[in-house]
Amino acid sequence: MTHWNFEYWARWVRHSAQATVLLLAVTSCDDLVTQVSAPNAHLPPCVEQNCNCGDFVSQELAQLVLNEDSNDPYNLDGDGNGRACERLPQATPDLDWETYFSNSPHIALGNPSHAGQENIDNYLIDRDQYVLAYSQSHGGLRWASWVLNRDWIGSTERQNNFRPDGILPKGTYQVTPRDYTGSGYDRGHMVPSADRTATERDNSATFLMTNIFPQTAENNRGPWKELEAYCRDLIYQQGKTLYIIGGVYGQKQPIAKQRVIPPSRTWKVVVVFDDEPTVDNVNYSTDTIVVDMPNGNRLDEQWQTYQTSIDRIELATGYDLLSDIPDAIQAELEARQSKH
Repeated sequence: MTHWNFEYWARWVRHSAQATVLLLAVTSCDDLVTQVSAPNAHLPPCVEQNCNCGDFVSQELAQLVLNEDSNDPYNLDGDGNGRACERLPQATPDLDWETYFSNSPHIALGNPSHAGQENIDNYLIDRDQYVLAYSQSHGGLRWASWVLNRDWIGSTERQNNFRPDGILPKGTYQVTPRDYTGSGYDRGHMVPSADRTATERDNSATFLMTNIFPQTAENNRGPWKELEAYCRDLIYQQGKTLYIIGGVYGQKQPIAKQRVIPPSRTWKVVVVFDDEPTVDNVNYSTDTIVVDMPNGNRLDEQWQTYQTSIDRIELATGYDLLSDIPDAIQAELEARQSKH
């Protein structure tokens, strides 16, 4: 699901219908009711905690949440006129045209925001170690995607060489480590340092500031860290290969003289493979781990608390995740609530 408009609803209906047909084929009616009638399945993940206007990419999405409960438990309608978060853009922005195509295994299952080389707010950085989309207006990444298996894990020590990323186009502001000084945020990795320890070069690539975002200590050192460790345990203990997409959305008060906008939410999608992480190796039973959590100061220590579905992350972000997977399989995987 990608857009909050006719195209979005058409895709939503198609995915829902496909998922329902599949579930009818493989479950009893009682099981079907349980799987497709989750009360918040049509709402963004923030409703499981405490939404605020900074959590939404559009006014229409905030309005959807407000319309669910006229008591306005999240105080989205500050002036009481029946309209939520009126300063937000009216609709979720359409995705860019997809113009950049890569053979990188790190985006073998799709380019979530159709990032390319033309839009500096959706600028694709394609490295040996990972692929990410960068936004100059936010001073940070939108999402990153990377493969994790035993080939990427070694004994290299953490390099700790945070530095600007010279790959950005000329004239782009280069975020520096000092931009985070006194901000109250950690310099949070999206692609974890510990996921790239085979060589010094691999580990060093994770300390480029394009892979860093303002992350609260409670998120970074709490459930987010625990999920990262859980993913590596799947590699060490079960020999799995993981295809991981992680990202941020929403906004809080800017830092670094307005040049860096901390996100209000962090999310991650993990596709678990026994073999190579390719489209051909994805099927209806492929396991996924999906979380969306507040970038805040009061979090549950258990990452499992924040499990959700891919469909709901797409709703919250406007992205099209796992877009290269066949539609019927994609529909089933995206509708599924993560349960680990």
